[in-house]
Amino acid sequence: MSTEQNLAHTLAQARFYGAKSEPIDEVQIHQEEVATAQGDRLCILAVRHGQQVDTYQVLLDADDQDVLGDRATELGEALSLGRPAGSGTWHELRPFPTGLTGRQLSGEQSNTTLIFSDGAHDTAVVKYFRKLQPGINPEVELLSGIADTPHVARLYGWVSNTIDEQDYITAVAQEFIADSQDGWKRALDFGSRGQSFAEDAHLLGQATASVHQALASGFGSSTIDAAEVAQRLTARFEDLRRRVPALEQYRLGVLQHYEDLTGNTPCHRVHGDLHLGQVLRTPDRYVLIDFEGEPARPIAERRRPDAALRDVAGLVRSIDYATHSISAPEGWAEEATTALLAGYGVSADDPFLAAYVLDKALYEVAYEVDNRPDWVSIPQAAVLRLLHQQP
Repeated sequence: MSTEQNLAHTLAQARFYGAKSEPIDEVQIHQEEVATAQGDRLCILAVRHGQQVDTYQVLLDADDQDVLGDRATELGEALSLGRPAGSGTWHELRPFPTGLTGRQLSGEQSNTTLIFSDGAHDTAVVKYFRKLQPGINPEVELLSGIADTPHVARLYGWVSNTIDEQDYITAVAQEFIADSQDGWKRALDFGSRGQSFAEDAHLLGQATASVHQALASGFGSSTIDAAEVAQRLTARFEDLRRRVPALEQYRLGVLQHYEDLTGNTPCHRVHGDLHLGQVLRTPDRYVLIDFEGEPARPIAERRRPDAALRDVAGLVRSIDYATHSISAPEGWAEEATTALLAGYGVSADDPFLAAYVLDKALYEVAYEVDNRPDWVSIPQAAVLRLLHQQP
């Protein structure tokens, strides 16, 4: 096979490749530079599928196999010397630690995350973005602006690259949050043992409110009125409905729900993709991670100020998913949700919260139809509850 055919095959099999439902029509190498002692090449690829052309970052060995995760230690050594492996520029806020060994974090999908250890403790984490978009990366921008809050990980720095005269951020390095547990796994553990998650949820609500206050202070805040919220959410729904005909049955109820909104709600920069898998529980606090927003959305949209309650709605839906993933006691999710909202400081009856929970549940229906049909009943039930079509 040719190099391009090898690359198409490599991408199609990669967990991080996001267009598996369409065949790859063409792969072109935009940039290529030897990046490791083994001769691996850091490549920027233009990948055409249908009418879409996406930009991807890979580290290829002599057989054109992606080995970025396998070269973690060497990639970390380069950062500790003040330069990235291969092309690009290292923007340092704090010196990256030296003498570390690296490994790939398992379970990653859209990006590749490397964990670095000094032999006794994990100390740093570097996320390599696989699908690249030009412009200011929201995660770098936001974390740089709210570095003093205890509920986010501090940055070491980031790597940028110029591709076709446009600037891209290709990797970001942060401190590793020690002695922490993934919020999703923690919720499942609590629920499966019949243990209340309310105290944790309240703490998570407080952490989210603290981060939102920092974002509002650092990047400005305003309000968004009901008409604008209805317009945005309606546009999102119509886009989903065109792609997923199963949503047609909810159309009248959804549009009426949005049209009934009145008043306004706080608006500022937000996390944008917040759920239990995006938070870490330490012995004394919750830390929010992965501030890049929804990876599938354009960067310009992810950087746009949004209703603060979008993040809260994401956590509400995540708690609902958790209770359906385990045999949690009756009322477990309701108790946790009530505590979350109390910790954040928002009423369970807030109509804007309900609108954003509905928006999230509709997105989940579309996602499950495409990816996990056996799970679609979970968000469908939430949609029907919110539209008052079932108890």
